[in-house]
Amino acid sequence: MAFSIFGILSVILEAIRPLVPFLLAWIAIDVVLLMITFARGQFPGFQARKTALRAGLLFMVGAFVAGPWLTQASFGDLTGAVDWLLLAAMAFAVGIAGFLLTLPVANLLR
Repeated sequence: MAFSIFGILSVILEAIRPLVPFLLAWIAIDVVLLMITFARGQFPGFQARKTALRAGLLFMVGAFVAGPWLTQASFGDLTGAVDWLLLAAMAFAVGIAGFLLTLPVANLLR
């Protein structure tokens, strides 16, 4: 079976299409909070970075555990090193996104 990058991206888009309005709203709120934080001159605080890092780690672990489940697979189906590497890379990217999305909120709440 031949796969193309556009085919894979279209499947991913169809999977996350219901979440797109939520993600766009979250990003808009995040940008507004980021501008408020810069206007106050308090970006980035150390305590906020620690809190956002914890949230990012929580997102990363959640993505690592839920990754196979989202594709109706199990950890037993991950047979090769490439499978594990891709799962770890996906979880790491979700962790970075979680850190970046929670940093302005954590900075305003500290």
